[in-house]
Amino acid sequence: MPYFPKNNTRSVPSNFQILLYYFLERPAGLKCFIYHFSVFLVVLIGLVLSVLTTIEKFSTNLSIYVYWIEIFLVLFFGVEYVLRLWSAGCRSKYMGVSGRFRFARKPIAVVDLLVVIASALMIILAADRQAFAASAIRGVRFLQILRVLHVDRHGGTWRLLGSVVYIHRQELITTLYIGFLALIFCSYLVYIAEKDEKGDDSRGIKGNDSHFDTYADALWWGVITITTIGYGDVYPVTWVGKIIASCFAIFAISFFALPAGILGSGFALKVQQKQRQKHFSRQIPAAATLIQAAWRVYASSPGSSCIATWNIYLHVADTSSLPTGNKSYSTNHQTFGERTAEKLRHLRLTSVHRKSRPKRTSTIPSSPNLLHSPVFIDGRSSASSTSNATILENHDHDDEDFEEEPIKLWSKPYDVRDVLEQYSHGHINMMMRIKELQRKIEHTIGKQAPVAIEDRAKLTVLARMQRVEGTMNIMGETMENILKLLKIVDEKLDRVLPNDNRSTKSILSRMNTKFSSTQEGIL
Repeated sequence: MPYFPKNNTRSVPSNFQILLYYFLERPAGLKCFIYHFSVFLVVLIGLVLSVLTTIEKFSTNLSIYVYWIEIFLVLFFGVEYVLRLWSAGCRSKYMGVSGRFRFARKPIAVVDLLVVIASALMIILAADRQAFAASAIRGVRFLQILRVLHVDRHGGTWRLLGSVVYIHRQELITTLYIGFLALIFCSYLVYIAEKDEKGDDSRGIKGNDSHFDTYADALWWGVITITTIGYGDVYPVTWVGKIIASCFAIFAISFFALPAGILGSGFALKVQQKQRQKHFSRQIPAAATLIQAAWRVYASSPGSSCIATWNIYLHVADTSSLPTGNKSYSTNHQTFGERTAEKLRHLRLTSVHRKSRPKRTSTIPSSPNLLHSPVFIDGRSSASSTSNATILENHDHDDEDFEEEPIKLWSKPYDVRDVLEQYSHGHINMMMRIKELQRKIEHTIGKQAPVAIEDRAKLTVLARMQRVEGTMNIMGETMENILKLLKIVDEKLDRVLPNDNRSTKSILSRMNTKFSSTQEGIL
């Protein structure tokens, strides 16, 4: 919401003018919904009754009711148009006579004016109520159908449709171009095959023409066939024409359904994109509030050296006027970035202790409320010393908070669809990692040739480990047998060799020790 200084040279809009503009042009809330929905119902009832008056059975009885409804709608939409034109002056670009003309040149405003003028002319021309449904006046009623556009004044549906068509314009142009070529060629082939033939007419009388007298008739038949309507007034009667028509019908039903699928997928993607933007936009007010709070802490402190702050509107109270017991602000001249970084570090360190601390009620209105409600600021006035002291006291108590709770609340706006999407992305990443691990294993041990089903179990890692373990057990048993043989040889050498000849015996002892250590290493 823009701020309107009271010392501006232009006329300052009133609160009622601003509220009326937002009520009519930017509806939000239950009251706005009830009002605009009621207008839609009245327009719909008037349109239905106008349609019924074209039937002779209901024309006489309903013409009087339609007459009074038209009078009510003309007065209602006329007053609403004037109120819209007047309330638009609350915005700077619509102020003055030139601004009002700029507002009146908007397409939806032009449509409203045309509807009001056409309805008023129709009522004036219908002096007799019974002649209200006369054919001379019914031609003007076409403009009354434009009242349905009043429901979507901002044109959101048209913008959505236009954006989807623009994004997928290449695919749509391709399908329409190929379909148009097929329509021309197939219609011409059917015209060549059917122009000189005689066949049955629509009443079953033989000998009449087959109705393909001109190429225009063939194109008409092609359009009706390609749209799957099939009136039956023109149809082929020869076998050549029937074969061409069959091929053309199959091609048309399979190819001309592509634009519907393209637009459907485009709408789905657009809705998903808008949902993501909606979730992301929730973080913007919280982030803006955080930045505003940090800047206000810096701007309201006595140590601030920046001129472009609140100093024009805010006079900081003296420290003597502050309540006793409050800690004084630091007077060191730090930059805004250094002060903010220091306070954010302090915020992270004290976040655990602040969870158990009771919340204080601040006298400063929150920024989100200020964004949605009009505020008037007098440039010649400033806050009082008491309010300044209150502001500084609140900043002194809550400077480490920095409006942290909205950031925590909206930093992760989870939704069920977001969780499912994250789960699908996580599943895809896990499958990619599994495939990468499988590729590394195949690169390490080599990719095996295809084998029989009964032999696949022998190629697994577990089977290979079992084979290695069995081989190691066999080697251990062999080493034990060798060790036993060495012990037997050592005992026999002790009995055969004299005591002074120990060289051979020492060699055998060393061999026995090595075999024992080798066996322990294997086991």
